[in-house]
Amino acid sequence: MNKNLFTLFLLLISISIKAQDLIILHDGQKIRCKITKTDSINLYFTTNDYNRQVENYINKDLVKKYYFDYFIMKKDLKESIYMTQNYKYCASIGILMGGGSLVGVDLEYYVENRLGMQIGAGIFGFGGGINIHFKPNIKSSFLSLQYMHQGLNTSYTQSLFGPIFVFRGKRWFTAQMGLGFLLREGPAWPASKPHPPVMLTYAIGGYIPW
Repeated sequence: MNKNLFTLFLLLISISIKAQDLIILHDGQKIRCKITKTDSINLYFTTNDYNRQVENYINKDLVKKYYFDYFIMKKDLKESIYMTQNYKYCASIGILMGGGSLVGVDLEYYVENRLGMQIGAGIFGFGGGINIHFKPNIKSSFLSLQYMHQGLNTSYTQSLFGPIFVFRGKRWFTAQMGLGFLLREGPAWPASKPHPPVMLTYAIGGYIPW
């Protein structure tokens, strides 16, 4: 076999192995698969059967533990256990959160199938958004489409709407960056300063799931 083709073959094999998740049942059975979503009752996953993906699910009462990217994380299983808790709520607290407030709080409710809904408020601001998580767990990073209302009454500066990438670390740290498209200019925006149609948005802080 050509050396380059052989190297590519090994690379593809290693990628396919690393991408696997692992489900361990109470009876000791292990299922190597790709977990696609979870809800309050079942765990949904796909397996490979003769190069064909087979969709399946199992009741969570039968599951002892499950791990995402198990073959990447197996050297430190403690770091992958955090993904097995089925949290439904998460509070993020920090600078420029809660609709871009000086200090604010965002509260997220995890609906299911990687979808989350959030609202937020803080010092002179509020907002809300729809979140799509990269993994079926509220502690994972996500893409969000958010509305931000910055300021109140005479201190109202602007309303923005746009996409945001939100990073959530394994423990508590969170940070975000995105684009805010101008919807409305408020009376507190300086009259002598042109209002850009698109602005860079960002925030930093910590999060607590439960």
